[in-house]
Amino acid sequence: MHAIHKIITLRAIAPGEEEALARLFQLYCYDNSAWSGEALLADGRYDVCDAGLASYVHAAGHTASWIEVDGELAGFFVTEPGMAGELAVQEFSDFFILKQYRRRGVALEVVRRVLLDSAQTWLVATFRDDAAACAFWRHAFACLPFARVEAYDDAALPQFQLTLLKPAA
Repeated sequence: MHAIHKIITLRAIAPGEEEALARLFQLYCYDNSAWSGEALLADGRYDVCDAGLASYVHAAGHTASWIEVDGELAGFFVTEPGMAGELAVQEFSDFFILKQYRRRGVALEVVRRVLLDSAQTWLVATFRDDAAACAFWRHAFACLPFARVEAYDDAALPQFQLTLLKPAA
């Protein structure tokens, strides 16, 4: 991993930027298509409801943020409220870093800022077949000071490796 010595900024996606999020989300879907099983639609796009995606910008409890490196767009993440059984959680639901910024510490810094700077319990879902993402999260769990890292099983989501995270107090 080559450390990145640049300024990493997390910026809320503003109303009016939903179309840009939808375009970047198509890259995210392409990146995941090898293990997600998603196929392109006849119009050349992945099956993503742009209005549903825009709800991350507008709906209470949801967040959508740009990841910028030295002012350049480097990716995004979205979060949403959810449940893990009876436990209320915030799900770190979609996380995408453009390839030129990967393996440079950007993703780890995002996780540190977002998940560790919070008192709530988080749920992270990773496609089991996404070896790179699974390796990243194992590394993040090992090197960041989470108070609890716990596997969570949901029979309805067998394609995902689910993990509950409690930030250090």
